[in-house]
Amino acid sequence: MPDAIAHYKILDRIGAGGLGEVYRARDTKLGRTVALRVLPDSLTGDRLQQLLEAARSTATLSHPNIAALFEIGEDGPARYLAFEFVPGEPLTAVIRGRALNLRRAVDFSIQLADALAEAEMHEIVHGDIRPDTIVITPKDRAKFLNFGLTDFTAGGTARRAANSASGSRSASAIAAYMSPEERSGGAPDARSDIFALGAVIYEMMTGRQAARGRPRSVPVPVSESSKGVPKDLDAIISKALATDVERRYQSAATLAAELRSVAAILDARAVEAEATFDPPRAGRRRGRPLVAAILLLAIAGLAFWIWQSGIWRLL
Repeated sequence: MPDAIAHYKILDRIGAGGLGEVYRARDTKLGRTVALRVLPDSLTGDRLQQLLEAARSTATLSHPNIAALFEIGEDGPARYLAFEFVPGEPLTAVIRGRALNLRRAVDFSIQLADALAEAEMHEIVHGDIRPDTIVITPKDRAKFLNFGLTDFTAGGTARRAANSASGSRSASAIAAYMSPEERSGGAPDARSDIFALGAVIYEMMTGRQAARGRPRSVPVPVSESSKGVPKDLDAIISKALATDVERRYQSAATLAAELRSVAAILDARAVEAEATFDPPRAGRRRGRPLVAAILLLAIAGLAFWIWQSGIWRLL
């Protein structure tokens, strides 16, 4: 492990992938921690230029739910990408085969849909949305990793293998989040990202994959497997997972807006439940002055009795 690359002090090794070794490093110029990806030496020629072009596009993205690409640089023969370091857990580890709290899952869904809407404005496709490429931070925010660089990651390689008869187990797992048009050999677009996000949303709500190894199957509605789920959410997920790309959401911004309507329904239910099980706060506020007045009158009466009886002289 190197001590430093350019102006980045290496702190520890995070791992490795299709984009090379990944280190946690300290930017000595700006004083921030980054995830430093050192590109493999084997990446040369046209392939390297394609990656650098994709990275320049990714660097234009600025959204709180997308891990930012800060710098594309080189130090001697080494080329690197300095990303925002995102602490937390992969969404896979957060789900662990169990449904998340409904309101929390809706919040994550809105955040991720907003991030896709931002990417749509820049005409950038993620291309590998699944729980493993989403991190939940200690502040309970969801962030996409590797945005726009799927063609060069291990996940991208596995997705390509998913369409072959010799696909590995990891490729089969990734296939659960691939849109039907991708599985038919088509290139992913913004609507493919929406399909993949729909599959992630379903998994957050139920703890189960939507496809369960059958990419063209229709998943059981969320409301049938989880109590308290508004029917509106079934319709949203069904539309996001539509097999026909033309029947799917055509914009992530629309998906985010409809998810916000579900959040409003859940918030209204919470307020109603609080009003049902708790004494009305307004009534409690009105009762406080009355209690205080009664206590004051009692104290005044006691004081008057003590004065009139002459007991105060004995005190």
